Amino acid sequence: MAIRAEAVDILVRKSRFEPEVALGVAEAIEVSISLAELVTVPVLDARLQELRHEFKADVQVLRGEIQTVRAEFKAELASEMGKMHALLANELGKMRIEMQKMHADMQVEMQKLHAELHTELQRVRADLVRWVFLTMLGSVALSASATTALKLLGN
Repeated sequence: MAIRAEAVDILVRKSRFEPEVALGVAEAIEVSISLAELVTVPVLDARLQELRHEFKADVQVLRGEIQTVRAEFKAELASEMGKMHALLANELGKMRIEMQKMHADMQVEMQKLHAELHTELQRVRADLVRWVFLTMLGSVALSASATTALKLLGN
């Protein structure tokens, strides 16, 4: 009411309104102000505080969701790593078996080659002994023939 009285006084004195007109204008201004829902600093502070709480709550929800996604990702990654580990272990086992089989096959082949080489060496030795024996026999025969020929020529 004090604001209305001051407003009426200003309108009558400075604007030279009739008291009834000044009173009507003051009431109109008062109604406009009360219906305008003017925002004051305390109202803004309260709304800002409310928004902060909402924001913090949203951030907490997001953190929880991030933790959930992170845990799900870790679990899925661990599962996939386990599958890959099992697959690799299986493949390595197959490769070991194949390598052992190849190693055994190579040893059999090497033993065959060794036996063939040994047989061939024995044959070469036998041939060499025969040639040496024949050469010695031929040398003895030539020597005997030469001695006989020399005796015949010398007589």
